[in-house]
Amino acid sequence: MYLSELKLWNFRKYGINGESIESSLPGVTVQFHEGMNVLIGENDSGKTAIIDAIRYTLGTQSGEWIRLDESDFHTEDGKRTQELRIECTFRGFTDQEAGRFLEWLGNEDAEGSKRYVLKVRYAARIKGNRIVTDLRAGQDQIGIPIDGDARALLRITYLKPLRDADAELTPGRRSRFAQILKAHTLFQKDGPNRHKLEAIFDDANKAIVDYFKHKGDGSDASEMMKMLNTYVEAFFPQNEPHSPSVTISGGDLFDILKRLSLSLDINPSGLGAANLLFMATELLLLQSEENVGLKLALIEELEAHLHPQAQLRLIHYLKEKSTTGQYILTTHSTTMGSSIPLENLILCKESKAFPMGSNYTTLERKNYDFLQRFLDATKANLFFARGVLLVEGDAENLLIPTIAKIIDRPLHRYGVSIVNVGSTAFSHFVEIFRRQDGEPMGVKVALITDMDVKPLEYSEIAEKKQTKEEIDAAKINRKRNLLRFANDEIKVFVSPNWTLEYEIVLSPQFRTDFYRSVLWAEKVANSQSGVPQEGKANKVDETVQSNLKGWLDTWDGDPRKSEKIAFEIYKKQMLGKEISKAITAQVFAQFLEDKIAVEGLKSLKSDLQAASSLQYLLDAIYHVTEPQEILE
Repeated sequence: MYLSELKLWNFRKYGINGESIESSLPGVTVQFHEGMNVLIGENDSGKTAIIDAIRYTLGTQSGEWIRLDESDFHTEDGKRTQELRIECTFRGFTDQEAGRFLEWLGNEDAEGSKRYVLKVRYAARIKGNRIVTDLRAGQDQIGIPIDGDARALLRITYLKPLRDADAELTPGRRSRFAQILKAHTLFQKDGPNRHKLEAIFDDANKAIVDYFKHKGDGSDASEMMKMLNTYVEAFFPQNEPHSPSVTISGGDLFDILKRLSLSLDINPSGLGAANLLFMATELLLLQSEENVGLKLALIEELEAHLHPQAQLRLIHYLKEKSTTGQYILTTHSTTMGSSIPLENLILCKESKAFPMGSNYTTLERKNYDFLQRFLDATKANLFFARGVLLVEGDAENLLIPTIAKIIDRPLHRYGVSIVNVGSTAFSHFVEIFRRQDGEPMGVKVALITDMDVKPLEYSEIAEKKQTKEEIDAAKINRKRNLLRFANDEIKVFVSPNWTLEYEIVLSPQFRTDFYRSVLWAEKVANSQSGVPQEGKANKVDETVQSNLKGWLDTWDGDPRKSEKIAFEIYKKQMLGKEISKAITAQVFAQFLEDKIAVEGLKSLKSDLQAASSLQYLLDAIYHVTEPQEILE
């Protein structure tokens, strides 16, 4: 059996969609897989609330004391609700498992046949200064109380965030290691017989008593006990003889277990190693064949204290083990987000939970396969973003943050991530944000791409000539084809003419600096050290000024003067000499940063706003941050 569905009414940030719990839909419904489930999303997106709702309802194997307080009740418009409800639905029962819950089980239709279903409801109400709770199960809304034995079978394994693994594994009254051992069949006593570990303890105790017993043979312990006896005889009355002895206190099995510690090495382990050891210990109980109850582990912040390689080893192991148990994890790690199959992710966003399985998204099998290959850690930051800029190359990836800074929309301030698709394969990434039910995910997405229609000047060097009318028609078709991706949250922003580099050179405000960046990028690429020799900068400046003056004089009065110069710089110089777009963009971004330091943002911002061919970039940034009129 496994936890299939969770519904929350008025629990923390998840409210209700109606006037009362009885008459309204839940504030959130979360669907889970049988095996691996990973809750992913930015801070305060509801991941911990989902985890806590499950453990409050089902309880934990560690037997920790869990109780609600008023902060668990949803607050709306400053008013705290007085009741909440949590419902856990279980499916996938074997006949043997079903037999343990017959009193509370129901049936439901599933693809023409009947299957078992168990609904467990945890309700709470504030009454004066008290919180009254009730746990029931059953197919109808009222249900019947679920007793101790059945409830014990539903307890889950829970690993809290920032867990103190050392404290959990060291001896003591609250030792989690002792609790795990106690629950294992190896440490279950067979009737009145002494457990083997108790017999070992008895033998040790006898040896210790014998070691401290006063024998008069001159040993340190004997002499110490002789002195102790002298004090005792003096402190007590003559007719009350006492004979002190040294033993290990507590002799039953659980007392012994509480005295055991677990460690990796003689020397203390680091936080990461101790964390891994603790999780391995928890799996002893979770994966035990004798565990006839629910095999569900909740692990918050799986990556706690673990470096990326350790995270990968752990998640791959858990994926293998998820065939014999269920895991519900939370993570803030892009390493985790990129290494877990998309179908196993549940994106938490704005008090909603969006499973990314094929039953819920518009992704096709080819999309899942593509993302499994190419959704790396640098791209997985889209799961934590409030806005996403999808770009097709390094140039946009390098330049857009600087442009956003210039127009007072720094991306980090708005929680916006840039995802460099590395190609025009946008459909695979765009479909992540589309749902079969049409529900918006609350993430603004801007798809930024090149028009990729060659200008009229290209006809002069091409075998196939194109007229201006044919070029304009090609632009219309290209844009129409791209707009199929758009909806209310996903917008498409296309360069008006050709490519990003062409649009920059087409703008008189940035033509000189970008041409200088192209020539300097060539010097950088050709330099063995990556740093051109001194004096190269002056030569680059002379070339830029000379060539630009020559082109301006040559095409003076030509209505396509800007297009001809842009074509000369981009096609003949940059592409013709195979000068790196990435290096050029990096150099140009640094030129802009240097100008900011000298001139401030105001003049550069005015130049950007006046550059009509770059307006599409500004519009994309405004879409994922704030509209222009809000801050202007």
